Amino acid sequence: MISFCHQLRSLKYSVFKVRKNCFSCTTFLKKDKVYPNSLEAVKDIPSGATLLVGGFGICGTPAGLIKALVQTKVKDLTIISNNCGLENFGIGWLLTNRQIKRMVSSYVGENEEFMRQYKNGELELEIIPQGTLAERIRAGGAGIPAFYTPTGRSTLIEEGGWPIKFKKEGGVMMISEGKERRNFNGTPYIMETAIRSDFSLIKAFKADRSGNLIFRKSARNFNPPMCKAGTISIVEVEELVEVGDLDPENIDVTGIYVDRIVKSNYEKPIENLILSAKNLEINPSSEIHHRIARRAVVEFKKGMYVNLGIGIPSICASYISKDMDVTFQCENGVLGMVGSVSNER
Repeated sequence: MISFCHQLRSLKYSVFKVRKNCFSCTTFLKKDKVYPNSLEAVKDIPSGATLLVGGFGICGTPAGLIKALVQTKVKDLTIISNNCGLENFGIGWLLTNRQIKRMVSSYVGENEEFMRQYKNGELELEIIPQGTLAERIRAGGAGIPAFYTPTGRSTLIEEGGWPIKFKKEGGVMMISEGKERRNFNGTPYIMETAIRSDFSLIKAFKADRSGNLIFRKSARNFNPPMCKAGTISIVEVEELVEVGDLDPENIDVTGIYVDRIVKSNYEKPIENLILSAKNLEINPSSEIHHRIARRAVVEFKKGMYVNLGIGIPSICASYISKDMDVTFQCENGVLGMVGSVSNER
């Protein structure tokens, strides 16, 4: 019972009673959480708010909610998201409109406007390793204040000194702080604290009117833990059904974590269309990258699970022999990844 009540995030809907030798909890949940449009769902988000925004690249991004937030013209937002979208899509819309004060991300390399604002001292950047970011958000939703991880030890992540903000005239204005280190069983770890937000903007595939959510394939990504870590969670869905229409076995996030739902017109652009080729063509300028990839493949052993991140690692798949039995995992967590589709498909 205590664990259940710990998950009830909005005290204005809850009444707690404590008596001798017993504990009870009553909660009043708003049954219909559906809003008429995205603008109504986000219009009370104030300037200076901290937002968790779902998505990986531009997959699973709550584009309709972000567009509505652009219309409200709020500013000085702190956005916590895996990346910063593109210049012309997703969080990039807020960035171009100068509504973001700080980005908390793990990868920002696809947005040139982001880099321009950051280097010119117009934007703050807190960089977090991708797995650590996911776990800090999950911890926030689970009520865990902090945890220890080996990721980032003996780097700027642990030691501090990362340039969070530059001066407009040059030089560094703000740097990151160091982190606590402890040894467990002879191995050093650093402490990371949980992340929570004022609001969460979430993209789901399907919801019922009570807020029970189903996500679809890789569009799930950061959305479920972010939904649980927001004080107020606002969810944009492709399909909205009545209570009872969803199979409980298929529900990914229960409605207790969801405050607002909106069915919006959604877009599904492709960030980078990559097609497989029958014959691998190598640009002379990238020969060194392919040489590194070929050398890396030598380290692969039969039965291995291999995570292929962005850049040179993704080239490795092109040099695996047919008799080498390895399982690939791509950067967004999909296990059992295969090659790109052909132009014909």
